[in-house]
Amino acid sequence: MKSLPQAPVATKKAKIIRRTFWGVGIAAGLAAALWWTGVSAHGEPLAAISGVLALLGAFELSRMGGVRALGISAGLLAGGVIAMLVSLSAGSLLPEMLDQPVRDVLAPNLIWMLLGVPAVLALLRPDKVRGPLALRVVSAAVLSVWVGFAFARMHDVWAPSTGFGHAAFVSLLILSKIGDIAGYYVGSAIGKSHPFKRISPGKTTAGCVASLLVTMVFAVALQQLGWLAPNGYDPLWGGAAWGAMINLAAQGGDLFESWIKRRAQVKDSGTWFGPSGGVLDLVDSLLFTIPVAYFFWPLLLGAG
Repeated sequence: MKSLPQAPVATKKAKIIRRTFWGVGIAAGLAAALWWTGVSAHGEPLAAISGVLALLGAFELSRMGGVRALGISAGLLAGGVIAMLVSLSAGSLLPEMLDQPVRDVLAPNLIWMLLGVPAVLALLRPDKVRGPLALRVVSAAVLSVWVGFAFARMHDVWAPSTGFGHAAFVSLLILSKIGDIAGYYVGSAIGKSHPFKRISPGKTTAGCVASLLVTMVFAVALQQLGWLAPNGYDPLWGGAAWGAMINLAAQGGDLFESWIKRRAQVKDSGTWFGPSGGVLDLVDSLLFTIPVAYFFWPLLLGAG
Protein backbone atom coordinates (compact mmCIF):
# COMPACT_ATOMS: atom_id res chain seq x y z
CA MET A 1 0.00 0.00 0.00
CA LYS A 2 1.38 3.34 -1.04
CA SER A 3 1.98 5.71 1.86
CA LEU A 4 0.49 9.17 1.75
CA PRO A 5 2.87 12.10 1.32
CA GLN A 6 3.85 13.75 4.58
CA ALA A 7 3.35 17.46 5.15
CA PRO A 8 6.70 19.28 5.25
CA VAL A 9 7.94 20.14 8.71
CA ALA A 10 8.57 23.85 9.18
CA THR A 11 12.23 24.64 9.71
CA LYS A 12 13.45 26.65 12.65
CA LYS A 13 14.23 29.58 10.35
CA ALA A 14 10.74 29.44 8.84
CA LYS A 15 9.16 29.46 12.28
CA ILE A 16 11.20 32.51 13.29
CA ILE A 17 10.26 34.36 10.09
CA ARG A 18 6.57 33.52 10.51
CA ARG A 19 6.53 34.60 14.13
CA THR A 20 8.39 37.81 13.22
CA PHE A 21 5.79 38.58 10.56
CA TRP A 22 2.97 38.16 13.06
CA GLY A 23 4.88 40.12 15.68
CA VAL A 24 5.33 43.12 13.39
CA GLY A 25 1.61 43.09 12.62
CA ILE A 26 0.67 42.91 16.30
CA ALA A 27 3.13 45.70 17.14
CA ALA A 28 1.64 47.91 14.41
CA GLY A 29 -1.85 47.31 15.76
CA LEU A 30 -0.69 48.08 19.30
CA ALA A 31 1.03 51.28 18.15
CA ALA A 32 -2.17 52.43 16.43
CA ALA A 33 -4.22 51.69 19.54
CA LEU A 34 -1.77 53.58 21.75
CA TRP A 35 -1.79 56.57 19.40
CA TRP A 36 -5.60 56.57 19.43
CA THR A 37 -5.59 56.36 23.21
CA GLY A 38 -3.12 59.24 23.46
CA VAL A 39 -5.31 61.60 21.45
CA SER A 40 -8.57 60.53 23.11
CA ALA A 41 -10.23 62.52 25.85
CA HIS A 42 -10.41 59.85 28.55
CA GLY A 43 -8.48 56.91 27.13
CA GLU A 44 -11.63 55.23 25.82
CA PRO A 45 -9.79 53.01 23.28
CA LEU A 46 -7.56 51.54 25.99
CA ALA A 47 -10.51 50.94 28.31
CA ALA A 48 -12.44 49.21 25.52
CA ILE A 49 -9.47 47.06 24.47
CA SER A 50 -8.71 46.13 28.09
CA GLY A 51 -12.33 45.14 28.65
CA VAL A 52 -12.43 42.95 25.55
CA LEU A 53 -9.10 41.32 26.46
CA ALA A 54 -10.37 40.60 29.97
CA LEU A 55 -13.35 38.72 28.59
CA LEU A 56 -11.36 36.91 25.90
CA GLY A 57 -8.64 35.98 28.37
CA ALA A 58 -11.17 34.57 30.83
CA PHE A 59 -12.87 32.70 27.99
CA GLU A 60 -9.59 31.18 26.83
CA LEU A 61 -8.69 30.14 30.35
CA SER A 62 -12.11 28.59 30.95
CA ARG A 63 -11.73 26.49 27.77
CA MET A 64 -8.28 25.05 28.52
CA GLY A 65 -8.48 21.27 28.84
CA GLY A 66 -7.46 20.63 32.44
CA VAL A 67 -8.94 23.92 33.67
CA ARG A 68 -12.23 23.22 31.93
CA ALA A 69 -12.36 19.78 33.53
CA LEU A 70 -12.30 21.39 36.98
CA GLY A 71 -15.73 22.85 36.32
CA ILE A 72 -14.81 26.47 37.08
CA SER A 73 -15.63 27.96 33.67
CA ALA A 74 -18.62 29.94 34.96
CA GLY A 75 -16.50 31.48 37.72
CA LEU A 76 -13.70 32.46 35.37
CA LEU A 77 -16.12 34.02 32.90
CA ALA A 78 -17.71 35.95 35.77
CA GLY A 79 -14.27 37.27 36.68
CA GLY A 80 -13.75 38.35 33.07
CA VAL A 81 -17.09 40.19 33.07
CA ILE A 82 -16.23 41.97 36.34
CA ALA A 83 -12.85 43.08 34.98
CA MET A 84 -14.46 44.23 31.73
CA LEU A 85 -17.10 46.32 33.55
CA VAL A 86 -14.47 47.98 35.74
CA SER A 87 -12.32 48.77 32.71
CA LEU A 88 -15.24 50.18 30.70
CA SER A 89 -16.33 52.22 33.69
CA ALA A 90 -12.84 53.69 34.11
CA GLY A 91 -12.94 54.81 30.48
CA SER A 92 -16.42 56.32 30.85
CA LEU A 93 -17.80 53.89 28.27
CA LEU A 94 -20.76 52.59 30.28
CA PRO A 95 -24.12 54.34 30.18
CA GLU A 96 -24.35 57.11 32.74
CA MET A 97 -27.00 55.30 34.77
CA LEU A 98 -24.67 52.31 35.21
CA ASP A 99 -21.35 54.09 35.44
CA GLN A 100 -21.51 55.41 39.01
CA PRO A 101 -22.80 52.18 40.65
CA VAL A 102 -20.01 50.24 38.96
CA ARG A 103 -17.44 52.70 40.27
CA ASP A 104 -18.94 52.70 43.77
CA VAL A 105 -19.36 48.94 44.11
CA LEU A 106 -17.03 47.05 41.78
CA ALA A 107 -13.91 49.19 41.38
CA PRO A 108 -13.03 49.72 45.08
CA ASN A 109 -13.74 46.05 45.84
CA LEU A 110 -12.23 44.58 42.70
CA ILE A 111 -9.96 42.04 44.40
CA TRP A 112 -12.73 40.72 46.63
CA MET A 113 -15.15 40.50 43.72
CA LEU A 114 -12.59 38.64 41.60
CA LEU A 115 -11.91 36.27 44.49
CA GLY A 116 -15.40 35.81 45.84
CA VAL A 117 -17.71 35.58 42.83
CA PRO A 118 -15.72 32.87 40.98
CA ALA A 119 -15.25 30.95 44.24
CA VAL A 120 -19.00 30.97 44.96
CA LEU A 121 -19.81 29.89 41.40
CA ALA A 122 -17.28 27.07 41.68
CA LEU A 123 -19.26 25.78 44.68
CA LEU A 124 -22.36 25.48 42.52
CA ARG A 125 -20.81 23.10 40.01
CA PRO A 126 -22.03 19.48 40.00
CA ASP A 127 -19.89 16.80 41.63
CA LYS A 128 -19.26 15.07 38.31
CA VAL A 129 -16.43 17.40 37.39
CA ARG A 130 -12.88 16.40 38.17
CA GLY A 131 -11.00 17.60 41.24
CA PRO A 132 -11.76 18.11 44.94
CA LEU A 133 -14.05 20.95 45.94
CA ALA A 134 -11.32 22.98 47.68
CA LEU A 135 -9.12 22.79 44.57
CA ARG A 136 -11.94 24.06 42.36
CA VAL A 137 -12.75 26.97 44.67
CA VAL A 138 -9.14 28.09 45.13
CA SER A 139 -8.34 27.65 41.43
CA ALA A 140 -11.36 29.73 40.38
CA ALA A 141 -10.44 32.53 42.78
CA VAL A 142 -6.71 32.66 42.00
CA LEU A 143 -7.06 32.38 38.22
CA SER A 144 -9.80 35.01 38.19
CA VAL A 145 -7.53 37.50 39.97
CA TRP A 146 -4.60 36.58 37.74
CA VAL A 147 -6.49 37.36 34.53
CA GLY A 148 -8.88 40.01 35.80
CA PHE A 149 -6.88 42.43 37.90
CA ALA A 150 -4.37 43.59 35.28
CA PHE A 151 -7.01 44.19 32.62
CA ALA A 152 -9.33 46.00 35.03
CA ARG A 153 -6.55 48.32 36.25
CA MET A 154 -4.82 48.92 32.92
CA HIS A 155 -6.72 52.15 32.28
CA ASP A 156 -6.02 53.40 35.81
CA VAL A 157 -2.30 52.80 35.30
CA TRP A 158 -2.48 54.87 32.10
CA ALA A 159 -4.73 57.75 33.23
CA PRO A 160 -2.82 60.95 34.16
CA SER A 161 -5.37 61.64 36.93
CA THR A 162 -5.01 58.26 38.67
CA GLY A 163 -1.90 56.67 37.19
CA PHE A 164 1.35 57.55 35.48
CA GLY A 165 0.40 59.16 32.18
CA HIS A 166 0.66 58.10 28.56
CA ALA A 167 4.46 58.09 28.16
CA ALA A 168 5.03 56.09 31.34
CA PHE A 169 2.35 53.58 30.33
CA VAL A 170 3.92 53.14 26.90
CA SER A 171 7.26 52.62 28.67
CA LEU A 172 5.69 49.93 30.83
CA LEU A 173 4.39 48.09 27.76
CA ILE A 174 7.77 48.35 26.04
CA LEU A 175 9.61 47.02 29.07
CA SER A 176 7.07 44.24 29.53
CA LYS A 177 7.54 42.90 26.01
CA ILE A 178 11.03 43.91 24.82
CA GLY A 179 12.66 41.31 27.04
CA ASP A 180 10.41 38.59 25.63
CA ILE A 181 11.43 39.57 22.11
CA ALA A 182 15.14 39.67 22.98
CA GLY A 183 14.92 36.39 24.84
CA TYR A 184 13.24 34.66 21.93
CA TYR A 185 15.80 35.70 19.30
CA VAL A 186 18.88 35.25 21.49
CA GLY A 187 17.59 31.93 22.80
CA SER A 188 16.85 30.74 19.26
CA ALA A 189 20.33 31.76 18.11
CA ILE A 190 22.66 30.66 20.90
CA GLY A 191 20.52 29.12 23.64
CA LYS A 192 21.78 25.74 24.81
CA SER A 193 20.70 25.08 28.39
CA HIS A 194 17.04 25.02 29.42
CA PRO A 195 16.56 25.96 33.08
CA PHE A 196 12.77 25.38 33.15
CA LYS A 197 12.38 22.15 31.19
CA ARG A 198 9.27 21.00 33.05
CA ILE A 199 7.46 24.32 32.76
CA SER A 200 8.73 26.03 29.60
CA PRO A 201 11.08 23.78 27.59
CA GLY A 202 11.72 26.44 24.95
CA LYS A 203 13.09 28.99 27.43
CA THR A 204 16.90 29.07 27.57
CA THR A 205 19.39 30.50 30.05
CA ALA A 206 20.90 32.72 27.35
CA GLY A 207 17.44 33.99 26.47
CA CYS A 208 16.57 34.77 30.10
CA VAL A 209 19.82 36.71 30.63
CA ALA A 210 19.42 38.60 27.34
CA SER A 211 15.83 39.42 28.30
CA LEU A 212 16.95 40.93 31.61
CA LEU A 213 19.89 42.93 30.19
CA VAL A 214 18.01 44.33 27.19
CA THR A 215 15.11 45.41 29.39
CA MET A 216 17.46 47.19 31.78
CA VAL A 217 19.15 49.01 28.87
CA PHE A 218 15.79 50.11 27.48
CA ALA A 219 14.66 51.25 30.94
CA VAL A 220 17.76 53.45 31.30
CA ALA A 221 17.12 54.93 27.83
CA LEU A 222 13.46 55.61 28.65
CA GLN A 223 14.49 57.21 31.93
CA GLN A 224 16.93 59.44 30.06
CA LEU A 225 14.05 60.52 27.80
CA GLY A 226 11.98 61.39 30.84
CA TRP A 227 9.28 58.86 29.99
CA LEU A 228 9.77 56.41 32.80
CA ALA A 229 9.78 58.49 35.97
CA PRO A 230 9.86 62.14 37.04
CA ASN A 231 13.08 64.09 36.79
CA GLY A 232 15.23 63.94 39.89
CA TYR A 233 15.71 60.17 39.90
CA ASP A 234 19.07 58.80 38.86
CA PRO A 235 18.61 57.80 35.19
CA LEU A 236 21.17 54.99 35.38
CA TRP A 237 20.50 53.16 38.63
CA GLY A 238 16.86 54.16 38.90
CA GLY A 239 16.10 53.08 35.36
CA ALA A 240 18.15 49.88 35.64
CA ALA A 241 16.44 48.88 38.89
CA TRP A 242 12.99 49.51 37.49
CA GLY A 243 13.85 47.63 34.29
CA ALA A 244 15.11 44.64 36.28
CA MET A 245 11.95 44.56 38.41
CA ILE A 246 9.66 44.73 35.39
CA ASN A 247 11.62 42.08 33.53
CA LEU A 248 11.60 39.64 36.45
CA ALA A 249 7.84 40.16 36.74
CA ALA A 250 7.45 39.68 32.98
CA GLN A 251 9.45 36.45 32.96
CA GLY A 252 7.53 35.30 36.02
CA GLY A 253 4.26 35.95 34.20
CA ASP A 254 5.46 33.98 31.20
CA LEU A 255 6.51 31.04 33.36
CA PHE A 256 3.27 31.10 35.34
CA GLU A 257 1.19 30.98 32.16
CA SER A 258 3.39 28.16 30.85
CA TRP A 259 2.79 26.27 34.11
CA ILE A 260 -0.97 26.77 33.76
CA LYS A 261 -0.85 25.45 30.18
CA ARG A 262 1.20 22.45 31.30
CA ARG A 263 -1.37 21.66 33.99
CA ALA A 264 -4.16 22.11 31.46
CA GLN A 265 -2.27 20.02 28.88
CA VAL A 266 -2.45 22.58 26.07
CA LYS A 267 0.31 24.05 23.92
CA ASP A 268 -1.19 27.53 23.44
CA SER A 269 -4.00 29.36 25.16
CA GLY A 270 -5.67 29.98 21.78
CA THR A 271 -5.17 30.60 18.08
CA TRP A 272 -6.12 34.26 17.74
CA PHE A 273 -2.59 35.41 16.85
CA GLY A 274 -1.19 32.58 14.74
CA PRO A 275 2.20 31.34 15.98
CA SER A 276 2.02 33.78 18.90
CA GLY A 277 -0.93 31.82 20.29
CA GLY A 278 -3.93 33.34 22.03
CA VAL A 279 -4.68 36.38 24.13
CA LEU A 280 -3.05 34.98 27.27
CA ASP A 281 0.05 33.94 25.33
CA LEU A 282 0.36 37.50 24.04
CA VAL A 283 -0.20 39.34 27.33
CA ASP A 284 1.09 36.85 29.90
CA SER A 285 3.89 39.19 30.99
CA LEU A 286 1.45 42.10 31.50
CA LEU A 287 -0.60 40.05 33.92
CA PHE A 288 2.30 40.38 36.36
CA THR A 289 3.96 43.65 35.31
CA ILE A 290 0.83 45.81 35.50
CA PRO A 291 0.11 44.81 39.13
CA VAL A 292 3.79 45.41 39.96
CA ALA A 293 3.58 48.89 38.43
CA TYR A 294 0.24 49.59 40.09
CA PHE A 295 1.48 48.74 43.59
CA PHE A 296 5.21 49.53 43.52
CA TRP A 297 5.73 52.39 41.05
CA PRO A 298 4.60 55.08 43.54
CA LEU A 299 6.85 53.62 46.26
CA LEU A 300 10.02 53.22 44.18
CA LEU A 301 9.92 55.93 41.57
CA GLY A 302 7.53 58.48 43.01
CA ALA A 303 5.13 58.42 40.07
CA GLY A 304 1.37 58.57 40.12
